[in-house]
Amino acid sequence: MKKIIPILLLLIIFSCSKDDDVLPKNTNPEQLKLEKISFQGKEVTIDWNDVEDADDDIIYYSLYINSILVAKTNKSINTSSIEYNKKYEGRIIATDKNGGISELEFSFESPKSKILFISDFNGNLIAYDLITNKILWESKTSYLEAHTAYKDIIFSGLNGINAYNILSGDKMWTSTPSSNTYYNKEYRNIISDEINVYAFDAESNLHCVTIDDRIKLWERSFLNYYATLSIDESKIYVCSRNDDHLYALNKYSGETEWSFRLDNKNTSAAPRINTNPLLVDNDIYFGDNIGRFYSFNKNDGTLNWSFDAGLFNSFYASPTVYKNNIIAATNTTLYVFDKISSNVKWSYYRNNGGIESSPFVYNNNIYIGFSNNGSGELVCLSADDGDTKWKYDLPNRTTTSPIVFEDTVYIGDWDKNFYAIDANTGTLKWKFQTKEFITKSPTIVVGNSDIVIYPSSHGLKN
Repeated sequence: MKKIIPILLLLIIFSCSKDDDVLPKNTNPEQLKLEKISFQGKEVTIDWNDVEDADDDIIYYSLYINSILVAKTNKSINTSSIEYNKKYEGRIIATDKNGGISELEFSFESPKSKILFISDFNGNLIAYDLITNKILWESKTSYLEAHTAYKDIIFSGLNGINAYNILSGDKMWTSTPSSNTYYNKEYRNIISDEINVYAFDAESNLHCVTIDDRIKLWERSFLNYYATLSIDESKIYVCSRNDDHLYALNKYSGETEWSFRLDNKNTSAAPRINTNPLLVDNDIYFGDNIGRFYSFNKNDGTLNWSFDAGLFNSFYASPTVYKNNIIAATNTTLYVFDKISSNVKWSYYRNNGGIESSPFVYNNNIYIGFSNNGSGELVCLSADDGDTKWKYDLPNRTTTSPIVFEDTVYIGDWDKNFYAIDANTGTLKWKFQTKEFITKSPTIVVGNSDIVIYPSSHGLKN
């Protein structure tokens, strides 16, 4: 018993001491709150609150984006690199030195990309980021192309029909539908719908290829056809600059549904269709090289009306539409026709220089490029009455058709310059120099083809 009593006393003393000196419980950091998410190009800045800790512990933050740890810091703000056009899941964990935590989960969408695609005479394809005003990537392409977009793809035609990722320039796939290897060296006038892509090979054979699995559905031979294509829900329209026919083909079989052949207007001239056809509702509009402009029913090929601008007053610029009017141009004169009756609402004549680009309509204005004895000019006209709003002098001629996006006109010239001009005032915003002069018109792609701005010379401008 003498040995047991001291042990019991020690146990009682220890028990009392423990009850009197209980360590305080650690407190978790307060609730995390998201303050702001902002973007600068492909960078996202995530800002959250400085959390308080009742124990005055130092707080550390772990930031995860799509389950990847991107930052471990004691600051409540972080900037990280992301990609355009994506959805992201975020998670922030605040911890103290004693293991207390607070968590916040959130999601965000990155900005939609805004990419300008242009190509120069040497076949350099440039993808230019309009958000950061920097070149995203460059690749080789055909200098003949005004580029077509489909979802996250931009098409190019060098050594096959190529699909490039719009953000990275990585080649996603290539199709070489021509049975003759030589003819696969260049595809031109590429156009697509939601299922198929259509293009001429180097020998002017028109091919139809499925986008998803690159199966060739059909092929049609068109000797010396190099014209751009227009497309609607059931047909593809082939207008040739080197022949005198307009064909309306069934876009699923390639068979001719109707065609129209020009006459020579009782002259020795070889009639040719110079313009890309414009589709508006149930009608199709185009002009020829000896001064005639036409409106046909696009379903059966019956003539609605024609307009004669005079012998050899060639319609070269592709037409566009404004309200109930069709806008078309010869070498010297811009016409605004009533689309039903062919009555001329107004016209704009230049006695010096020629019209070398197709008109583009934006916010009730017409933007069109002129050349004059080696120099050039971008002109803005009222689409309602033809009054001149402003002019911008270019040091060299331009054969590129302008496009307008977010109050900015984009156009290139033969002096190796590409311009961004304020659409309202005609003042220069910025320009950059290309490796060679620019002969083809630009395309702007927003997001994964959520919005695509094509020039009026492109078949998908319709």
